[in-house]
Amino acid sequence: MTSGSLTQPSHRILTPIKNTKPHQQRSRSGLIRIGLLLIMAGLAILTGYLAYSWRSYYEVQVFSTPTGWGYDILSNGEPFIHQPTIPGVPGVVGFTSSEQAQRVGERVVEKLQEDKAMPTLTHDELRQLGVSIP
Repeated sequence: MTSGSLTQPSHRILTPIKNTKPHQQRSRSGLIRIGLLLIMAGLAILTGYLAYSWRSYYEVQVFSTPTGWGYDILSNGEPFIHQPTIPGVPGVVGFTSSEQAQRVGERVVEKLQEDKAMPTLTHDELRQLGVSIP
């Protein structure tokens, strides 16, 4: 064997060495961005759900009374307002029809949804809803 065959050639082909750190940094920052977007989307969904679930759901139910008709307003299925008579009218006077009681109950629900703690109805409002006041 000759000593020349054991030596490496002096004209090496240089292959570029890839720097993996910038690539890793890009991957990491991309993952962080995706993670933050997922967290933000999750918080948005949670906020929407909580806002919807905290909103009170009102329902009007009419019923017959000895003097006519009345209405109940349920909040999330639980009794909230029991109104067996025409509000604001002295004495024990019920609504003359279930339709009148329904319309007035729905108007009270509208006022509740406008954040009025205990809504009231004037005689003019009752007349506009078709209620005949004795």
